[in-house]
Amino acid sequence: MIARLQALFIRVLGASSPLVGGRLVSAALTFALPLVLARMLTPDEFGTYKQFFLIASTLQLTGQLGLTQSLLYFMPRGGKERGAYISQTFFSLAALGFAFGVALWFATPVIGRWLGDGTLATLRVPLVLFGGFMLCAAALESAIVSEGRMARAALAYVLTDGVRAAALILGAKYGGPAGLFWAAAGTAAARVAALFFIVFNKTVPFAWPHFGLFKKQLAYALPFAGSCYLYVAQRYFSQYAVSASFDAATFALFAVASFHMPVVDIVFSPLSDVMIFQIGKAQHADDAHGAWRAWNDAVQKLSSILFPATACAWLFGPTVLPMLFTHKYDASVPLFMLATLEIPLWILPLDALLRAAGATRFLFAFNAARIAMTALFVLAGIHFFGLPGAIGGGIASEALARVAMMARGRRFLGVSWTHMLDWAPLARTTAAAAVACVPAYAVRLAGLHGVVGVLAAGAVYGAVYLGLLFAMSRLFRGGAAQPIADSEPRLVVGR
Repeated sequence: MIARLQALFIRVLGASSPLVGGRLVSAALTFALPLVLARMLTPDEFGTYKQFFLIASTLQLTGQLGLTQSLLYFMPRGGKERGAYISQTFFSLAALGFAFGVALWFATPVIGRWLGDGTLATLRVPLVLFGGFMLCAAALESAIVSEGRMARAALAYVLTDGVRAAALILGAKYGGPAGLFWAAAGTAAARVAALFFIVFNKTVPFAWPHFGLFKKQLAYALPFAGSCYLYVAQRYFSQYAVSASFDAATFALFAVASFHMPVVDIVFSPLSDVMIFQIGKAQHADDAHGAWRAWNDAVQKLSSILFPATACAWLFGPTVLPMLFTHKYDASVPLFMLATLEIPLWILPLDALLRAAGATRFLFAFNAARIAMTALFVLAGIHFFGLPGAIGGGIASEALARVAMMARGRRFLGVSWTHMLDWAPLARTTAAAAVACVPAYAVRLAGLHGVVGVLAAGAVYGAVYLGLLFAMSRLFRGGAAQPIADSEPRLVVGR
């Protein structure tokens, strides 16, 4: 039975299955760790722990300057130059880790007073070490993925998160709060050691940096870094707008209604990374059909997960939300149902497609306009419809942004609008996800309530959905679509 489930997992997710599996395990560890530490630390100590990791996470998010992500673009195309791209990234992140670490050393007392009672100032050394080392080793998994070694990258995700979780728990148990923070610094240093390991055992190639190649890498990475900062601002705008427009209790309803959206990234990011790698390999081989197939393969795999996830959110959300957050948040249920409308948009990894096209300057300019559009839609939605308007405005702006990005991505792939997607398998996935709702809903109506009802209906939904997919794949075997019927696809890079 386990072997069959493993085979099904690999069949659905293909080359990205190890990465998705690794991210699932890492997400479980990340979710469980605060639950354990909250029982070991006082509220003040736990708050300091959250502040410590908030600062370090912000540093890692903003400090990479697009260099880590640039590996997925250059490595599949690099040939003998691949080693130079690796060394340039590792050395640059080491320098940035040192520079940001020094800045953090001087800024920690100020940040500590701003965030709380100044306790963080006493943790200056472990915070600087953790933040600096984590930034230095930020490219660990991406470097392995960019070489096409998905299973090893998944192992790196699981091992580093597993070791960090164990070290933090043991540090808190035997060394108290100070032991926890020094354990964190030690795990970050271990990630730096892992960089040396993957170089010395030739998991990734390594050569001395080359100025011309580094200049080309920065031309890709820096605009992408700017686009990421703008994208983060755009994604969080609705939260700040709601927080500024309503009281704390109303904002809590909004936060609970959209608590499930970050889960999408568990499958979206690894599938997007694999797609960028595969498109890069296709471009290197001058295989336009291969680039189109990589794009549609990612779309199909995302739809096979996110379409049923959307259906299950609508089926079980009204029951699960009060179970997780108590009936104090019953008013979040209709907002949750509305927020779930955004999930199907994420079957289109268009940001990743434009990264694969090298269009990072376009992404920078586009995300600047995207913030203005999101602000207009969200603020207008709040004005006319209140909290539902904020959610609806965010979804509407995201949908329009994806239409614009699809127009740009279509030019890169060199296909018409009608041939941008392989519509037949998408239709089959949509039909299977919709039809499976009927027996699952019937189980809910049969009188099963609570956790038992959710589990039983979920099992029925999963069995029917997978059965329909399998039956339709057998029925329509050999009917794979081609990108265009009247002309050959062509890749148009950098436009």
